[in-house]
Amino acid sequence: MERTPLNPLDPHPAAPGERLVRLRLMLLALSVCLWGVVVFIRLVQLQVLERVSYARQAARQSERTINLDSRRGAIVDRNGHDLALSVDAESIYAVPQEIEDPERAAVHLARALSLDTAARKDLQVQLAKNRAFVWVKRKADPRHARAVRDLQLPGIGFLTENRRYYPKRELASQVLGYVGLDNTGMSGIEYAFEDEIRGKAAKVTVHIDARRRPVGHTEKPSTDGNTIVLTLDETIQHAAEKELERSMQETSSIAGVAVVMDPRTGEVLAMANRPTFNPNRFAAYGSARWRNRVVADAYEPGSIFKIFTAAAGLQEKVVDPDEVIDCGRGSIEVAGTVINDHHVFDQLTFRDVIAKSSDVGVVRIAQRLGRENFNRYLTEFGFGTATGVELPGESAGLLRPPPRWSALSLPSLSFGQEVGVTALQMASAVSAVANGGYLMRPQIVKRIETSTGALVKEGKPVAVRRVLEPGTIDTLTEILKEVVRSGTGKRAAIPGFVVAGKTGTAQKVDASGRYSMIDHVASFVGYVPASRPALVILVSLDTPRGAANQGGDVAAPLFQRIAEQSLRHLAVPPDDPDRSLRMVEYRPTSIVPASFQPQAAEPPTAPAAPADPGLMPDLRGRSAREAALMAARRGLIVELKGSGRVVGQAPEPGTEIEAGAPCVLTLGRDSSASEGPQ
Repeated sequence: MERTPLNPLDPHPAAPGERLVRLRLMLLALSVCLWGVVVFIRLVQLQVLERVSYARQAARQSERTINLDSRRGAIVDRNGHDLALSVDAESIYAVPQEIEDPERAAVHLARALSLDTAARKDLQVQLAKNRAFVWVKRKADPRHARAVRDLQLPGIGFLTENRRYYPKRELASQVLGYVGLDNTGMSGIEYAFEDEIRGKAAKVTVHIDARRRPVGHTEKPSTDGNTIVLTLDETIQHAAEKELERSMQETSSIAGVAVVMDPRTGEVLAMANRPTFNPNRFAAYGSARWRNRVVADAYEPGSIFKIFTAAAGLQEKVVDPDEVIDCGRGSIEVAGTVINDHHVFDQLTFRDVIAKSSDVGVVRIAQRLGRENFNRYLTEFGFGTATGVELPGESAGLLRPPPRWSALSLPSLSFGQEVGVTALQMASAVSAVANGGYLMRPQIVKRIETSTGALVKEGKPVAVRRVLEPGTIDTLTEILKEVVRSGTGKRAAIPGFVVAGKTGTAQKVDASGRYSMIDHVASFVGYVPASRPALVILVSLDTPRGAANQGGDVAAPLFQRIAEQSLRHLAVPPDDPDRSLRMVEYRPTSIVPASFQPQAAEPPTAPAAPADPGLMPDLRGRSAREAALMAARRGLIVELKGSGRVVGQAPEPGTEIEAGAPCVLTLGRDSSASEGPQ
């Protein structure tokens, strides 16, 4: 048997068993080292590389974040009166894990919240879930919230949110729009200015333990939205809606609109729709009532459109105001089709053609203008193009290009058929006649402010283009005054004021595609006072019933009632029967170049104003109406700013004044005035 030779250099040669143990220890140490490296790498991965991800998972397991609606900014009228605001509302939630008997809790909650059987069962299902949070009722009304609080049920809690409230209910509802349950604007100003009004939402974080039980919560406050200041005047809006509702009931009309504008700036002072709805309970109404007909509905305007045929004819000098027009004894044949007038007219001056609303007469003027020329004027007046007002859903109307016209299109357009216009387009176009010839962009938002009143953005008047010359406007205004003085618009006359306007009775297209002999749209549009227009008002009634249902019968009186109340509210001085006052010169300093300045010529027949009216009186502290009358009697051209009593004036008291000079009266609430008994 051979033996392994010993290493002579090894003083203590290891036995075979000892070498095996040593090898095993080395392998064990290597394994421990490798395992330590693996653990270290994993720790680095968990705590460094993937720390953010696991932190998020831990937060999801131990927290629940609830986004609460921010407080929406208010919507107010031009004088600061609230039209839409946010109020506190309690929302009710439940922690199902703390509810021992979901069925019993659901019965009590359903009774307190006035829920039906189906809703109670749904609530019971929610309460039976193994969850840390469920909503019971969002933005409950105070009565229901109080009833639930009195139950003192375990697992039921309350959070303060806010809900939209419209204190004037139906007033200007289509303009304002409404918000849904998630506090998001769904129509009108609420939708168009959602980003400005909404603000930043609040966040509530509910912390839970390992058994998913809530152990506390933290809140991140919301940021209030901005305030939207509209151009609407609450008083004028109320008058327009009240009188429109009255006319709707008297005539059994199926719908109606009214628009009141300041022709000098394009600001909309009132925009009324009927039928209407209450935005506090919008879901209780059909969606058709939510629509703002003033901007969304295009219709054939009928004879009020003759204003623009007359304007084009006068501007192009294809007709003279006193020229006698052959009205064909009430009919005219065009391309084999006979167009009949509403009355048998033979020979009429052009003034009477408009005053008596002869279709045949305006057809002859349109034929003199020609297709391209007439279409150019209609386009310049803004027809066929959206006005650009700050409201959603605006229609551009319908105005086909001349190549698509038939042989009957030109005569039809001359008296308001084969064209679709919105009420706002029509009011804007007539404002161009009233303000000296400039088409102004309609404006519904005056400015945007923060919740503390700091200015964010201010709307400014925008003149789109000039469409008429002063001479044309003077002649056209005289013709439109005759419409009210002795023509079809007699019932639009206002005591103490001179009105210029036009009636319209437009046939509607029936189910067969032909013009109905029964159904029509009755309208009136006009401006007042005619020599210095402060208001342009358009009213329209859809399908009025009754023996007297033409534009002059039902729309003209509606115009008269709205205009009279609006003039009184604005303290517009009446026309002086002994002197024709000039219209205030309009200077759009911040909207167009300095060379762009509408000039309002003084009527040629106006007698001379007093040469020396004296010194400027002290009008401070007087009512707007009294002060305006005093200034107007001295031949001054009065401009009112604000509302209330006179707190400032230009010229200053005691200043020498001349007839025809401007007088600016600043109105407000004078806190220094002594208060009488309440």
